[in-house]
This record gives sequence, structure tokens and C-alpha cells, in this order.
Amino acid sequence: MLRNKARIGLLLAMLLAVGGCSGQVAQVPPKQEEGKVVPVQIDTVKRGSVGTRAGVTGKLAPSEEVAVTPKISGKINQIQVKLGQKVQAGAVLFTLDQSDLNRAVKQAQAAYELSVASLRQSASNTGESLQQARSGLVSSEQRLQDARRDFERISQLYGQGAVAAQQLEQAKAALVNAQTTYDNAKQTLATAQQKTGVAVTEASVEQARVALENAREELGYAVITAPISGTISQVHGSAGEMASVQSAVVTIVNTDPLIAKANLSEQDVSTVKKGDVVTITLTTLEKDLKGTITAISPVMNQDLRAYPVEISLANPEAILKADMVVNIQFGLQQSANALVVSRKAVFEENGKQYVYRITDKTAKKVEVKTGEQTSDSIELVEGVQEGDRIVVRGQTLLRDGATVQIQQGS
Repeated sequence: MLRNKARIGLLLAMLLAVGGCSGQVAQVPPKQEEGKVVPVQIDTVKRGSVGTRAGVTGKLAPSEEVAVTPKISGKINQIQVKLGQKVQAGAVLFTLDQSDLNRAVKQAQAAYELSVASLRQSASNTGESLQQARSGLVSSEQRLQDARRDFERISQLYGQGAVAAQQLEQAKAALVNAQTTYDNAKQTLATAQQKTGVAVTEASVEQARVALENAREELGYAVITAPISGTISQVHGSAGEMASVQSAVVTIVNTDPLIAKANLSEQDVSTVKKGDVVTITLTTLEKDLKGTITAISPVMNQDLRAYPVEISLANPEAILKADMVVNIQFGLQQSANALVVSRKAVFEENGKQYVYRITDKTAKKVEVKTGEQTSDSIELVEGVQEGDRIVVRGQTLLRDGATVQIQQGS
């Protein structure tokens, strides 16, 4: 019996030994690993603002550009501007040969004077005809009145049997003739009053006057002036060459201000408006400048699937040039007085966002909700408070509750 008890005790001891070995394999790392100090760098949660910005590439263009062509074709007499020259609106750019135009003016002047003389002669003849027609009408009207009285008197006598029927017929015929003569006189006067001949001549005078004005206007077209103030960007042709209405001889641009042209996506364009101030970066000149949005297209460019936007940029010293490529930063949204920390502090696990908050020398893993963000900073909406110290470097070595050693950032 004692021997059996000894055997059972030995078996239990062996089982306990095996069980102890299995427990060591399943254990967490040794206690000294758990207490290992992890070096980290931190940032403090502060109050501030975070602005999301849409950056796009654009190109500078003149605010005005006019290709100047002559209104009439002709030989260039003189070009009075040079490439790069500044001009004011109204300044003479170039002139055309005026020999043929001067001759055309003289011919039109002669034709006009001849038509005026013809009008005077026609008016004089018409005046005489009108006077004669009026005199004839007065005479015929008097004869008609006399014939009417004679007819009425003889009709009374005939009714009394004092005159023969033949006298009544004669009086009636005289009345009819007088009426016909009077009607003809009225028609003659009406025709004379219409001044048909004068009207035709007056139309000729008006036609000649318009032709003279056109000739003088075309002579003025031989001197071509600047329609806007700006700088000469192109000069085509030279003295002696033919200029046509289809080809520009001089091009003028206005580069103060310049226009930065860009295209915004459907998402970004809804967050900007006319009058917004944007930052324009010229990489070649290493300059940041401010511009103002002056135009936003209400219609999408179907080829680019974006909305054209124009930004006005002052250029008083003409340092900037058209066609320079620029980077444009549009400030789209602002979160004012937000809790802000470095963007590097936030990491994601299983679809959630976390930071490590330092209390004394211990790292606490805290779930947070974020708001607006840039490449440098991020808004923390929930999970932290102002003044909290947050790990921004060394998170990959941390676990919740780890001891840390705070180091200065490099």
C-alpha cells in the first residue's frame, strides 16, 4: 500500500514538472522586455486653424491681347513700333500708302459737287412748273364757276320758256368742259407738287455724299492706332509689304495684371468663389505671390473634366512673363480655433485612428476622431485636450502602457 502511494506521488511530481515546462513556453516576453524604455519624440496639442488647400498647376497669360489688323488692304508705308515697346491706347502703330485713297476722295468730292449742282437746277425747273400749275388751276376754277352760273341761269329761263333747248344744251356742254379743264389743272398741280425730278436728284446727292464719307473714312483707315495700352509682343511685316484684313501686323498685350489660368475639379470648384485670395508660387523665380480669383466658369471643360478658373496677378514691374508655369494654392476650407497636432502623430489600425498620449513617462493609446488636415498638420476633434503631449515619432515601437524616453526633435 505504501509502495503504491509512493508511485502515485512520483507520477504527480512528473506531471507537475511537465506542466511547468509547458507554462513557460506560453508566457509573454520576460518582465525586463516589458519595461523597456522606448525613445520617442512628441508634439503638444495646440489651438489653431487647419486649412485644406487644393494645389493645381496653371499658366500665366496676358489680361488683354489684341492682334491688330488693318480695316483695308494696302501697302505698308511705315511701322512705328518695335518688339517690347510700351504704347498707349491711340498711339500710331503703322500706316498704309495713301496715294490711291487720296485719289478716291477727290473723285468722290467731284461727284458730290456735281450732284448738288444738278439738284439746284432741278429745283429751279420744278419751281417754275409749280407756279405755272398753280396759275392754271386758278384760271380753270374761275371758268368753272362762270360756267356753273350760266348753266343755272339758262336752266331757269328754259323752265320759264324764255330760251330754246339748244341754248340749254350749249350751257351744259360749256359746264362739262369747264369741269374737265379744272380737274386737269388740279392733277397738273399735284404732279408738280410731288417734285418727282427733285426727289430723284436729291437721292443722287445723298448717294454721292455717302460715297464721299466712305472715301474719307477709308483714308482714315490708312493710319492704324493702338486699341489698348500695353506692350508690343509681335510685329509682322515691314515697310513696302502688303497688309491684308486677314493678317495681324502688330500684336499688343497687357501684362499688368497677368491672368493665371487653371482648372479645378468638380469637388474643389464648389469651395472657391470670385474674390478669394490665393497663393501663386513661381518655382523658377522662387517667389510666392498673392492673386485674386476674377472668374470661374459655370460650365465644365468636357475634355479636361474640370472648370476653368482665372486669377488676376499684379505685375507692375513686368518681372513675370506670359506662359510661365505656376503652382496655385486655393485655400478651400478653414477650421478655426481647432485642436491641432502634427500629421505624423495619427496612425490607423483596423479602420480606426489613434495617437499615443504621454502621461508622466507612460504612453497611452487613445482613439481619436480627426477633422481637416494638410500634409503637415491635422485637426483632432475627439480624444485629446489642449496641452496633451502626443508622440509624433517612435510609434511603431510602442504599445499601450509602454515607458518612454522623450527626445528632442532633429
